[in-house]
Amino acid sequence: MDVASFWEDAGFYVAYRARNFEPRRGFFAGEQMFWFQEFETLVLAPLKYGRELADRVLELVEKLLGLGWPVQIEAEPDGYALSLWYGPKDWPKEKIPVYTWHIKTLNPRNHGVYVSGSVPVAGGAFDPYWQVRGTPAFPVLAFIIDDWGYAVEAVDPLLAYPLPLTMAVLPHLALSEKVAQRASEKGHEVILHQPMEADSRLDLGPGGITVEMPPAEIAAQIEENLNSLPGVVGMNNHMGSKATADAAVMEEVLKVLKRRGLFFVDSRTTAKTVAAGVAASLEIPYSENNLFLDNESEVEKIKEQIRKSISLAEKKGHAVAIGHVRPATAQAFWEMIPELLDSAVQLVPVSQVVN
Repeated sequence: MDVASFWEDAGFYVAYRARNFEPRRGFFAGEQMFWFQEFETLVLAPLKYGRELADRVLELVEKLLGLGWPVQIEAEPDGYALSLWYGPKDWPKEKIPVYTWHIKTLNPRNHGVYVSGSVPVAGGAFDPYWQVRGTPAFPVLAFIIDDWGYAVEAVDPLLAYPLPLTMAVLPHLALSEKVAQRASEKGHEVILHQPMEADSRLDLGPGGITVEMPPAEIAAQIEENLNSLPGVVGMNNHMGSKATADAAVMEEVLKVLKRRGLFFVDSRTTAKTVAAGVAASLEIPYSENNLFLDNESEVEKIKEQIRKSISLAEKKGHAVAIGHVRPATAQAFWEMIPELLDSAVQLVPVSQVVN
């Protein structure tokens, strides 16, 4: 039975597959016996939100039992181990394990190990295949999802996404703290989505920064916003076309990040932004948005933007793209899983893109 085909038919993408053999020795029916037990690891990405590994594992067990195989099932981190046992007819009470599948669900925590060819090390990701590729780095792409903190239907599908996303959470909303905690538990990176004054008179919501605020008030507000969210590793701007063009304001904002060892990603809501120059002068880690994914809220158009971000990362070696907590965006991301995993680009948290 081709178990990989079973999973593909069940609506899962086989993101990783590996086999190995281990020698075994035991005594059966009074005689010493040697054999090789085969192990196969399958790491699977569901192609639709809500598709659960557990239901399909039980279906697979039923099929194997129907073929006459005794099956042992054990829970493991991120999945299950299924073992087939074998014994000749003259061994009515003794059987040996001959084949074991380790079946795991792909998620942001294990993505770097099974998909990117990297292993986590202090200070970043180490790529053990860089000599084969001829370069010490591979093209990387970070997706930031803005505007977390509201009760909207796209929250759960995006939190359940099996590939790494960076969640930009607005401060002091009803669900801000809770959703930041949930995102961290799922393995997604969390940053503060800092409201900043725009050229228009749009309402900033709680925790906003305006250009008229005194420097001490700006610093205190940023500190308060950062303290309100668990697990924050950096910040990007919400709106901010006026504030990010003001060098004095940006200096006060980024000095707080420097003190706390955090990074800044410029959402680039204006061509007049001075964030890059201020970040360079303060020597804090910095990156910037290369394109917005969902200015048009149609699934196919969002998918085209995701494809553009892949192409951009392939050309530049790295890219950052921003989407929002919207149903069409969530659907587009789920439908793009095969293309993202088949591409030469590796998805990473935005912290791995900042310089």
